[in-house]
Amino acid sequence: MTAESTRTLADEIAKLWAGRDLDEFTSAAAKYLTTGSATDWGMATSIQSIVPPITLGGGIPDPTTLPRASLAEALARAVDTDALDDSPLRYGGPEGYEPLRSLLAERYTRDRGFKVGPEYFLLTNGSAGAIDQICSAFITPGDVIITEAPTFSGTLRTFRGHSAEIVPIGMDENGMLVDDLEPLIETLKAQGKRVKLIYTISNFHNPMGVTLSLARREEMIRVAARHGAFVLDDDAYGELYFPGWDRPPALSALSECHGVITVGTFSKIIATGLRVGWIHATPEVLDRVTRVRFEMGNSPLLQKMLFEFCKDGNLDRHIQSMRKVYLAKLDTLCDALRDHCEPYVKFRRPHGGFFLWVELQGGLDGREVQQAAIAEGLIAAAGYGFFPDRVDSGDHMRLAFSWVGQDDLVEAAKRLASACAKVAERSARP
Repeated sequence: MTAESTRTLADEIAKLWAGRDLDEFTSAAAKYLTTGSATDWGMATSIQSIVPPITLGGGIPDPTTLPRASLAEALARAVDTDALDDSPLRYGGPEGYEPLRSLLAERYTRDRGFKVGPEYFLLTNGSAGAIDQICSAFITPGDVIITEAPTFSGTLRTFRGHSAEIVPIGMDENGMLVDDLEPLIETLKAQGKRVKLIYTISNFHNPMGVTLSLARREEMIRVAARHGAFVLDDDAYGELYFPGWDRPPALSALSECHGVITVGTFSKIIATGLRVGWIHATPEVLDRVTRVRFEMGNSPLLQKMLFEFCKDGNLDRHIQSMRKVYLAKLDTLCDALRDHCEPYVKFRRPHGGFFLWVELQGGLDGREVQQAAIAEGLIAAAGYGFFPDRVDSGDHMRLAFSWVGQDDLVEAAKRLASACAKVAERSARP
């Protein structure tokens, strides 16, 4: 075809499509999820900062500590195979690279006290991809998912995308209010509803930073088992506990994986760009997930690279060094908030993870403080974005301290103080 005839054809096709409404083709989920992002924590984007902003928005590993050289060396080893061995560069199957799954099994057996093998693991596109695939396997539109309130906003978006009904349950300093769980399930059952999943972030909660107590862990899995609901434990931060703290037994170990599905990821302990995570569950559960897996699995090359990086104790050494880095950052941020923000905020120190959940004082409104902070040059998440109904009665901010340097954390506290002061001043005007 000539360039002119191609242009004529394109014009003809454009006219045929011009009168059609794309929403006639769009799925129910895509119609419903009209705005937002994968994390969707309520960022106001129309406000201009007076200075280059400091971002305490996302849970991202410290960029200065990324193991670039070690990953490059691991990648070189991953592709250094016999000329007839193309395994790193061809489809890898739905379960994922077996040596990496075996390594995960060895670590879980060692650290959690329940002996498991590679058949208890399925590699995924990060923990977000894991949750999406779990929903594909087990959620039918209209099924109920009980979630903590607050909880990670990105997962709420995933649940909505699968047309689940999200029902919140409250939180305190010891995690989910598990005493309320069974009455809630019984109420939902009486309404003719089916509770399929109970979603929890049991360790270093996003956004609250709290850890579910042992007594509540035990009661949660009992209640879930009595009512035939899976516990979905999002354990993205469980490895990042600070020195001197003993983490409670994992939900998967307490239940020996019966009725508990755990998701984990290399994103938080190494780098988010790797996009490799896993589902940890019984082989019977993983079989259901693989039945609805249609993307030919994830990258065998990345999975083999990760195995080469992690083996021989290297992952353990990396995580141990990261715990010290994040503890120092948390100390810096907490000290700076006490020095500069004390009239306006209070908080509880977490024992690990990436987040500090700050409660605003004196009737300050979280949305207003977030907007004022952006103008001052601080980007942070307002608390309302983490509640299923997007209502934060306590008015909070989530400060992610993992990504920026310690000097920026001090400056961030100063900017937050300035934002709070300006909101307080406006609120005091007659």
